[in-house]
Amino acid sequence: MNEFELYLEKNKEIGRVSAFFQSTAHISGLPTLRIGEMIITESGIKGIVHGLKKDLAETLMLDAKNLRAGESVARSGKLFEIPVNENLLGRIVNPLCQPIDNQGPIREKKIFKKLQKTAPPFIKRARIKQPLETGIMMVDLLVPIGEGQRELIIGDAKTGKTTLLLQSLLGQTKKGAICIYVGIRKKDIAIKLIEDYLKKQGVFSQTIIINTTPDDSTTLSYLAPYSGMTIAEYFKDKGKKVAIIFDDLSTHAKVYREISLLLKRPPGRNLYPGDIFHIHAALLERAGNFKDKEGETSITALPVAETLENDISGYIQTNLMAMTDGHIFFDINEFRKGKRPAINAFLSVSRVGNQTKTPIEREVAGWVRKKLLEYERTLELAQFGTELTEETQKTIELGKRMEVLFNQSPEAIIPHNLQIILIGLLISDFWGNKSTVTMEEDIDKILEVYNKKNNLPELGEEIKDIKDITHLLFLIKEMMHKIVQIVM
Repeated sequence: MNEFELYLEKNKEIGRVSAFFQSTAHISGLPTLRIGEMIITESGIKGIVHGLKKDLAETLMLDAKNLRAGESVARSGKLFEIPVNENLLGRIVNPLCQPIDNQGPIREKKIFKKLQKTAPPFIKRARIKQPLETGIMMVDLLVPIGEGQRELIIGDAKTGKTTLLLQSLLGQTKKGAICIYVGIRKKDIAIKLIEDYLKKQGVFSQTIIINTTPDDSTTLSYLAPYSGMTIAEYFKDKGKKVAIIFDDLSTHAKVYREISLLLKRPPGRNLYPGDIFHIHAALLERAGNFKDKEGETSITALPVAETLENDISGYIQTNLMAMTDGHIFFDINEFRKGKRPAINAFLSVSRVGNQTKTPIEREVAGWVRKKLLEYERTLELAQFGTELTEETQKTIELGKRMEVLFNQSPEAIIPHNLQIILIGLLISDFWGNKSTVTMEEDIDKILEVYNKKNNLPELGEEIKDIKDITHLLFLIKEMMHKIVQIVM
């Protein structure tokens, strides 16, 4: 007896495929169907109930190539589930957790989890207190992310968003977190590059990649982020901290629009269905910092949204901004100037991450923002060709050095303590009489020594005890002779 016959025997209901188009189908004759329930045809094709009408059920079929009108359908009586287990780590799978990396089947006992579920209530959530350190100075100092936060990564294509995300994954996996990358209609070559990077860094065994390509069905692409979140919840329930990337939700919105138009639902703004906000909000609400029996666990969500020529006022982009705890904006104009990462600090915001900062971090961030703003205003003034005062020239020189400090290659992961030290050196005018080229060389040497010894010279946890910038400058003065030896 096959699966169709088992469900038919169990539930005593039979339906028919009354119509289908691409990956959607209308099913009649199953009066007790529920939204989200799995159905199966007599040829073994499975589907998910997406909507209910008076006498029809709208379903998303996983494989509609061999579907036939009039084919018999049985209901399963249970919501759609995917199999999860520990052996997903280090694998590339599709949204059904089937391997697509040619590494053989995923063994071990399968635990089935519902694909769609309600987000945990407020009473089960905890205040976000721990920072998610990316190793990128521009982010950690000016737009900090907390563990359990939902931070939108937004910007034009090819501006460095994926690089930032991979650096974030690298930092988290080294702390023992589980990282999940969800690619929505990503080409195989893009996933291969991500896989190679993670393997080169030695963290692929702590990562799961879920991907759908442009050739996959609309249903699979729609399910991808839900599958990723379900796997994240599985590891969260086991006491692990999880970071999940959705790359990208603007593409997912287009997939959902395609499904809605196929089902002849009334279009709304930009032809997107009216419930697109709810779809993404319900997904991202499942992330957060949660209480458990042994303390706290978290799911940090980093959704991505793509813009066109810096237009962040689009329908989907503004929707995602409204439902997340802040956004990091990759500016195409900054990218064209050669800045890496091309983050616009003035148009980026973190509504939750700032509460994870220590007092010295808040003061340093305030100082940096103030000086960057002065630098931007001074550059605008200098464009008019007016004669610059000595003070204005100093502001420009400081701004150039700040740009050098924040210009960071994808391979350079700067530990949190070292970020504070480098800012302290900048404030103390350590590079005042040196060229920007020499400054870059000095930073590389300091980073190399710090990574080898993991201190500079014995600072370590003392960063947390620094009260203010005056105290920081005092510590910098004490270690100055050792820093000079390093850069010589």
